[in-house]
Amino acid sequence: MASQVADHFPPPDAPPEEPPKSIFPIVALGEPPRNGLPWPLFLVSFAALYLEILLIRWIGTEVRVFAYFQNLVLITCFLGFGLGCYQSARKKGYLFGVISLGILVILAELPFDRWKAVLEVLSSALALSTDAQLWSALVPPTRTYAVMAFLASAALVSVLLLLIVATMRPVGQWVGSYLEAARDPISAYSVNLLGSIAGIWFFAGLSFLQTPPVLWFGAAFALFLLVRSRRARIGWLPLLLMAASLLLLCYTDFRSGEIHWSPYQKLQVLSTPNHQYDVLVNNTGYMTMANASPEMLARYPAFAARYKDSAYDAPWRFIEARDRVLIVGAGAGNDAAAALRNGAIAIDAVEIDPAIYAIGKRLHPEQPYSSGRVHVILNDARAYLRSTTEKYDVIVFGLLDSHTQFSGYSNMRIDNYVYTEQSFGEAKRLLKPSGVLVVRFEVRPPWTWMGQRFYTMFNDVFGRPPVAFYRPQIGGLLEGTVFLASKDGALWERAARPDLGAFLQASPTVFPLDTYGAPPPVTDDWPYIYHHGHTIPRTYLTVSFILLFITFLATRKSLDAGKSSTWCFFFLGAGFLLLETQMISRLALYFGSTWQVNCIVLSAILAVLLLANFIAKHGPVFRLGWLYTILVITLLVIYLVPWESLPFGVHAAGTLLAFAYCVPILLAGVIFAHTFGDCQNKSAAFGSNIIGAVAGGLAQNISFVIGLKALLLLGAVFYGLAAFFALFAGRWANLKEEPAVAASTVFPDT
Repeated sequence: MASQVADHFPPPDAPPEEPPKSIFPIVALGEPPRNGLPWPLFLVSFAALYLEILLIRWIGTEVRVFAYFQNLVLITCFLGFGLGCYQSARKKGYLFGVISLGILVILAELPFDRWKAVLEVLSSALALSTDAQLWSALVPPTRTYAVMAFLASAALVSVLLLLIVATMRPVGQWVGSYLEAARDPISAYSVNLLGSIAGIWFFAGLSFLQTPPVLWFGAAFALFLLVRSRRARIGWLPLLLMAASLLLLCYTDFRSGEIHWSPYQKLQVLSTPNHQYDVLVNNTGYMTMANASPEMLARYPAFAARYKDSAYDAPWRFIEARDRVLIVGAGAGNDAAAALRNGAIAIDAVEIDPAIYAIGKRLHPEQPYSSGRVHVILNDARAYLRSTTEKYDVIVFGLLDSHTQFSGYSNMRIDNYVYTEQSFGEAKRLLKPSGVLVVRFEVRPPWTWMGQRFYTMFNDVFGRPPVAFYRPQIGGLLEGTVFLASKDGALWERAARPDLGAFLQASPTVFPLDTYGAPPPVTDDWPYIYHHGHTIPRTYLTVSFILLFITFLATRKSLDAGKSSTWCFFFLGAGFLLLETQMISRLALYFGSTWQVNCIVLSAILAVLLLANFIAKHGPVFRLGWLYTILVITLLVIYLVPWESLPFGVHAAGTLLAFAYCVPILLAGVIFAHTFGDCQNKSAAFGSNIIGAVAGGLAQNISFVIGLKALLLLGAVFYGLAAFFALFAGRWANLKEEPAVAASTVFPDT
């Protein structure tokens, strides 16, 4: 095994080799590209994006720390890819690090309960703090135990991150070597973008078909076997690890019972007594399909006497008009079933995950989704709230905690934008004059401050404190804290009735019903409902420090900090990732955080970069100084314009905002294409750009302090620094200048 690992990761002092002749036996680099397309570069670019999205999508389901920090996987993939670009002249063979990927799969999928428990508490062990709600808590008995748990968790996370870096490094080497050998760098970069778009949509197709990870990895291993250097021989260790990985993935799904891989998450359905079911999301208990049918009530009189006190049914005691009901986060159907039991006439049930809806329609014992009174809408909850014009007697927010994030490109969960003040304001707008808003949320120790946050936000939106109470689990109906609010004071009059007053007194919350000392409210600009305040949570700081340390060790010999071109490309990468993150996060407000929207936005960004390449190659010659100036001004304009107040419809405003973001992305693309085309060492420039993206990804954490919009200002600073190093730093260092071919600045020092 030692020799295999040595072959896979050559020593740092390995002598450079000639540019590769081919990694695909049919197409050799240097031959005229068939049909005008250099297939080797397209294939390695396809593989790079496919692997990146595969890792983001899969590892967050198996190792919870990555579910809460999915952009961490993205950043780590960038690090491995960028390191490979720097080392493109070294010995290459395999398309990607199959040995490290195999070890990663084995570590994540080991079928031992104690090992799974270790992976579950990594997040809290890295923080030992309650400043962010992570739905898992490690309570150490002693300080020594806490320190040991922290060190062990940090070591394990470091190993996992290093395995991801090692997986992506070889594919970065291949891309870097092809870009370096290309006679037309702008055209080669365009091929790289086309391959990336293809990789995105190939994986999107697999997700749409709800295929399991064994097929995802099977496709990756097929690429590994078919796309490789002619000199690379596949030894027994890679073959053994590939086989072991696929078998372990199959075994994990087989032993877990009924498994569904939706476009968003891993769903596991477990049968429980009385025709009820539990649904686990990413290996964690999430929802039930409870049975409160007439047959169940007749069979169990004790349950029949109590189910109306559950967190699902009790809110209806306070509601009079119930003709039109909206449920956002409808899940598998418990909320719809409760509404039907309590006399709702017409129900709109909004659910983002088609797999959860399909499971509920097939298995829910009360069959609420088969009722003619229920209309199911597969859409993002916030997108529906913003776009609909219907008026409702009751709006119910189901248990929307996502257990993960909507995108690997930001620190955002699916439900972040659902629980903001603006979202509650939109729900208030959709209520009829006497309508009631019902929000049910699981407020548990030690994160009881979340309940006080909700209480204060309702007070701010509706002008008076909500009616709030807690109900424990009854049968299959889960526990929850319930908040009720209305535009009509009649709700509070009903709550003061003796029977309901006694009910409220017997159902106290675990947090004080007081706005004093409440954490800051959640807004569309600061949508971090699971974070206590405007600080970077300790877990995020710990993981970021680990990644920064790995980055320093990996790049200290590759990144030449003395060259102005290194820092120019570094800040171009940092600025672009912040810009990309901003676009994805902001457009989710207008079009939803569905996987289709994310794929379209990412593809649109890459398409704009292709247009930038075309302009750089065939358009007029622009002075880089003017391009940088317009880019920075455009970012400031996007920051200052109150997009949410424009007198347009939601989709029209979102489309306008999307076009506004395309302007700085286009300018950044033209700047990069010109600058990249003029530099001499293409692989080092591309590597610096990717390492800069790592820094930009970590800089996203600053949004926990300053909010999301302010990242535009940080992006403007990054692009300003890139302009400084492109236009002035080299001259001030008295470096020898050469005339530009397609731009105003060349980097002779690269």
